[in-house]
Amino acid sequence: MRRRPLLGTLLASPALAFPDRPIRLVVAYPPGGGTNLMARAIAQRMGQVLGQSVVIDNRSGASGTLGAMALANAAPDGHTLLFVTSSEMSLRPLLDRQLPFDADRDFTPIALLGITPVVLAVNPALPVHSVAELVALAHARPERLSYASSGIGGLMHLTGELFRARAGIDILHVPYRGAAQAVNDTAGGQVEMVFMGLAPVLSLTRGGRLRILAISTPRRFGAIADVPTLAEAGLPGFDMSNSVGLVAPRGTPAEVIAGLNAAANAAAADDAVRQTFLRNGAEALGSTPEGYVAAVRAERERFGAAIRSTGITLE
Repeated sequence: MRRRPLLGTLLASPALAFPDRPIRLVVAYPPGGGTNLMARAIAQRMGQVLGQSVVIDNRSGASGTLGAMALANAAPDGHTLLFVTSSEMSLRPLLDRQLPFDADRDFTPIALLGITPVVLAVNPALPVHSVAELVALAHARPERLSYASSGIGGLMHLTGELFRARAGIDILHVPYRGAAQAVNDTAGGQVEMVFMGLAPVLSLTRGGRLRILAISTPRRFGAIADVPTLAEAGLPGFDMSNSVGLVAPRGTPAEVIAGLNAAANAAAADDAVRQTFLRNGAEALGSTPEGYVAAVRAERERFGAAIRSTGITLE
């Protein structure tokens, strides 16, 4: 006898009646940014798969805490989800012991949906075209070169400090309140280099206002396949990236999680969704809930090692 797909069984079950109303997808970042655009693409396709609207609810503020708390306080029925990043799942739990939420206690993982590399880009006026040349220049000019990030205690700051430590150089950190000003000031020459997600950097690179030297992931990224990894450029084992995924409130029924996982993976495999991710500097992925748990565990191990080796704090 032919078996019905899990998602079809879930949707047909009168006992579960899921989803019986629109699903709210919380995004802890403002409209217009890359995270929000990726979440919207996932929401639209998941809505088509589930036969029910998936509505974006932007809850930006407090470095993702407002969005995380909106999910933690929601009913565990699968009708409220969170499009989550490495910040909420891994980095902030390691750096901030006073967080009002606990990702392990309050969230139920659904699926890993994508990976975004961090890029090292420099102002073109800087006389370097490789990581080796940048490191040599930094040795020749100790404490005279500076790098921008999108804020203290964020992934870009941690990546910059890990680069500084691994390369054995003295460069100054200039934190900004967000990506746009950090990237624009690097292009304008106020700082020499920037560690940032690919999307904010790419258009300025194409316009000749920035030069990408390397990316932080273990393998090259399709949109900039000619750019070497930091591991290839002389820092073996260098591995820093931002993941995005989907989580539900703790206590959401396993059958509902399974159905949401199937819908999320179908969305991540959709060509239009994959193109939206690529335009925003990410690679669309998919996973089981258990696979996402394993990915977060590995991410925390990498971030934890980087924090210990750099001494980075939120201050």
